Formats: sequence, C-alpha cells, structure tokens
Amino acid sequence: MKASFSRTLALGSAALVLGLSCLSASALEIGEQDKVQVSGKVYKLAPQEFSQYGNRYQLDTGDTLLLRQQVNRYFTQIKGQPEVELFGRAPGVFETASGTRMEFRNDGDVIAITGLNNIPGAIAKAGETAGSVHFAGR
Repeated sequence: MKASFSRTLALGSAALVLGLSCLSASALEIGEQDKVQVSGKVYKLAPQEFSQYGNRYQLDTGDTLLLRQQVNRYFTQIKGQPEVELFGRAPGVFETASGTRMEFRNDGDVIAITGLNNIPGAIAKAGETAGSVHFAGR
C-alpha cells in the first residue's frame, strides 16, 4: 500500500509538471507574449464613427499621418512606418498602448497629438518632452 501511494504521488507530480509545461507552451503558441494590456477607460465607437477620422493628415513636422479602420480595430502610422493600434477613450479621443494621445477637433479636420514621439518614425525636436503637443490637419 505504501509503495502504491508513493508511485501514485510520483506519477501525479510528473503529470502536474507536464501539464504546466504544456500550458506554458500553449500560451506561447497563442502569442501571449505579444499581447499588450491597455489600461484606462475603453470607449466603444459607433459603427460609422471612425469614418469621419480615417484619412490622411499632414503633421506639423512635415510627415504624413495615416489613419485606417479594420473591422472594429483602428490604426495609425507615419507614412512608410509600422502601424500602431489606436484604442478609443471617448468620442474623438484615441490612445496607443505606448501612450500617444490623439484628440480630433473641428469635425475631424485637426488632430491634437500628445506623445507623438512614441509612434514609429516620428522625430522629436530638440527640447521636446512627452507632453509636447503636435497638430495635424487635412
């Protein structure tokens, strides 16, 4: 009986270790390491709400900022650079996972952007801080 209990305990421990390692492998296969937790208030846009913003804007730095929607996900990029996902925070207000904030004004004709330097390809000017505001217009 004692040997049977020890063998059962050993097999149970081995199964637990194998189960945990399989769980870790599954999480990696799914891409858990690539997920970003975005904290803060989440705003769900109405079906056609982003269409007034999705466009091409000229930044005050001279670069072109592109915006687009893919189903219920929203993206921005500086032309020729990787896209960054936008998350709705309020009507006309979006943020990226890295902290860039975009506020649309004048019916979407102007964007006030804080933290522009967090978007790939953006070039910060000397003396700029993370709180510096840039503008983009259509």
